[in-house]
Amino acid sequence: MVGMEGTGCGALLRELQQIWAEVGESEGEKSKVLSEIERECLEVYRRKVDDANRTRVQLHQSVATKEAEVALLMATLGEHKLYLKKDKGYVSLKEQLAAVTPVLDDLKCKKEERIKQYYDIRSQIEKIRSELSEHNDKGDHVNSPAADEHDLSTRKLNSYQAQLSTLQKDKSDRLHKVLKYVNEVHSLCGVLGIDFAKTVNGIHPSLHQNGVEQSRNISNSTLEGLASTISNLKAERKSRIDKVLSRFLSSQCFVI
Repeated sequence: MVGMEGTGCGALLRELQQIWAEVGESEGEKSKVLSEIERECLEVYRRKVDDANRTRVQLHQSVATKEAEVALLMATLGEHKLYLKKDKGYVSLKEQLAAVTPVLDDLKCKKEERIKQYYDIRSQIEKIRSELSEHNDKGDHVNSPAADEHDLSTRKLNSYQAQLSTLQKDKSDRLHKVLKYVNEVHSLCGVLGIDFAKTVNGIHPSLHQNGVEQSRNISNSTLEGLASTISNLKAERKSRIDKVLSRFLSSQCFVI
C-alpha cells in the first residue's frame, strides 16, 4: 500500500487493524477504508509533485532568462571571457541560478559604467565640435547614447577616444593659431593707430575678451577673417611706408 511503509503510518495501520479486530469489521469494509486511505495519500502526493514541478519549471525559466541576458550583455560589451562554467557533474537548478545571478549583476554594472564612459566621451566630442562650428555653441545639448547601447564594446569606445583625441588636437592647434593671429592683429593695430577691439570685434566678438582663451571662437570663418584682416593691415602698413618713403625721396630731390 502506498505510503504505509513509514514508521508513523505503519503504527497507525496496526492500531486501526486492532480496532477492526475488536469491533469485528468485515473484510469488505476494511478493503473499502484502505482504498480510501490509499486514494487520499495519492492525492496528497500528486499535489506535492505538481507543486514541485511548478517550482522546477519556474527555476528552468529563471535560469534560461538570466543566461540569455548574460549572453546578450556579453555580446553588447564585447566580452569574450566565459562567465558561465559548465561543470561536468550534475548541477541543480538552484545551484545554476545561484551561479548565474551574480554574473548577470556584474555585467549589468559594467553596462551602466560603459554607458557613462560613452556619454562622457561623446559629450566632450560634441562640445569640441560645437566650439569648432560657426555658432560656437556650448555643447549643452548632447544626445543620449541610447542608440549605441547595442554595441558598447571597448573596441568602439577606443574608436570614440581616438576621435576625441583628434578633435582635442585640432582644437589646441586652432586655439594656438587664433591667439597668434590675434597678437599679430594687436601689434599691427598698434603700429597703425587702429582700434584693436573694433577690428577684431568685426571678425568675432569673442576675440577681444581678456583671460578667457577657451571661449574664443576658433571656427574656420574666424581663422579666415583673422588671416584676411592681417593681410589687409599689412597692406595698409606697406602703403603707409611707401607714402613716407615717397615723400622722403621727393624732399631729397628738392633739396638737391
